[in-house]
Parts: sequence; structure tokens; C-alpha cells
Amino acid sequence: MSSESPQLVSNLLLPELERQLTEDQNLWPNVKGLFIVTVTKKKKAAAIWYLLLQGKDIMPLITSSEEDARSGVKGKIRTVKVQVDDADLLNFITGGMTGVKAYMTGKIKVRGDLLLAQRLEEVFEKLGGRERAIEFIKNNEQALAMTNKSKL
Repeated sequence: MSSESPQLVSNLLLPELERQLTEDQNLWPNVKGLFIVTVTKKKKAAAIWYLLLQGKDIMPLITSSEEDARSGVKGKIRTVKVQVDDADLLNFITGGMTGVKAYMTGKIKVRGDLLLAQRLEEVFEKLGGRERAIEFIKNNEQALAMTNKSKL
């Protein structure tokens, strides 16, 4: 095993989601919150992503930089911390698992405003996130290899 960070589906999907949001303002969700998503692999934190949503008039920010996320905040905003395994995040985004089911079965851990956390699922649905994520995976061999857990 090398000491470099593990390959994560989230490191492919989340920047792609931000790219799509940057290209189409109509996709901006009317949700306000800072979602701090800790992505785990084999029960160890592998990456931290910040999803900063500030309503439909301010461009959403998806970044792995805490400094960028904090400096991007306009006004008062609620924070929700979410912890999820990389494979479960993929399952959640592509619709294989609902947020409530994931929370109830311990696949997703949430600290903070649970109702705000549930709105994150709405965001993915509104964006067509499931269809887009599936399409992106089909078009991205690296993600496909990771999701199939095939020999890389």
C-alpha cells in the first residue's frame, strides 16, 4: 500500500457537480447551508469536502478547501457535518440509497440540523444529480473502474 491518498469516487463526482453548477445558474438550489462532508474509506477519513449553498442568487461552492468555503460565506449560515463512506456517497448521489435510510442504518452520520441535511438530498434530485452522476460515471472510465471495484 502506498501512502498517497486513496482514489475516491467523491473526488471525481463533486468537482463535476460544481462544474455543472458553474455552467447553469438554473441549477442553483434555493437552500442555504454549509455542508461539511467527511468522506471515509475503510472507516478512516480520506477527504473533506465543503458544499456551500447560499440560495439561488449566489453561486454554490464545492471545494476541498476549508479556507475557500469559510471566506465564501455571505452573512449568517447554518452548518451541517456529514460523514459518509465514499461508496455510500456514490450510492446516495445515484439514488441507490435514500438519505433517511442511510441515516437510519448508520451509513451517513449527521451532526447539526437534520432537516437541513435532508435538503441536501433534494438538491441532488433537483439537479438531476442521480442521472448526471450515472451518466458521468458511464463516461468516466476511472470512476467506473472504482465503482466496479475491478482490478485497476
